[in-house]
Amino acid sequence: MRTDKKRLPVSDDLFDGPSKSQLKRDANKLQDLGVRLAALRPKQLATLDLNEVLLKAIEDYNLLPNSNNALKRHAQFIGKRMRGQDYDALLAAVEELENPRTTTRPGTPRKTLGVTAQACESLVAEPSTSEDAITQLIDQHPRLERQKLRQLVRNYFVAARKPDDAAAKRARTKLTTYLSQSLN
Repeated sequence: MRTDKKRLPVSDDLFDGPSKSQLKRDANKLQDLGVRLAALRPKQLATLDLNEVLLKAIEDYNLLPNSNNALKRHAQFIGKRMRGQDYDALLAAVEELENPRTTTRPGTPRKTLGVTAQACESLVAEPSTSEDAITQLIDQHPRLERQKLRQLVRNYFVAARKPDDAAAKRARTKLTTYLSQSLN
């Protein structure tokens, strides 16, 4: 026989902390950051303020075979070891190490593209405006060779018309390489 027990009313006062789902999301963020840390070189890791246990865990992660289960378990272990670390400061430091050119000192405006990338974008934006872009770029940087620059831009547009994306990528890489060597 079943007796009905009176249920206590549920109040919001019982749930003071974050939800279980939020705790899992936080743990996953720590694990992802741990995997990003494991992708860094040892010299880069040495610049970060990490404790010895965490450094050893990251070193062990890199020695594991490419077994998804082992990597996942060890990423969880790294995430557990990172709980005492300042997540935001560590994330900013990792992003700076991964992308050193995109980060700047505090208070200075962040540039989205470098000089080389901006020049390349202006040259390959539209075939009809490429000649004007070449002239403007040579006026700004007289050490560029007009003939070489025209040839590289022309090769890019020829390759871009082909269905093979790899050819256009190679032509753009050649153009970017020439610009970076000449502008820097």
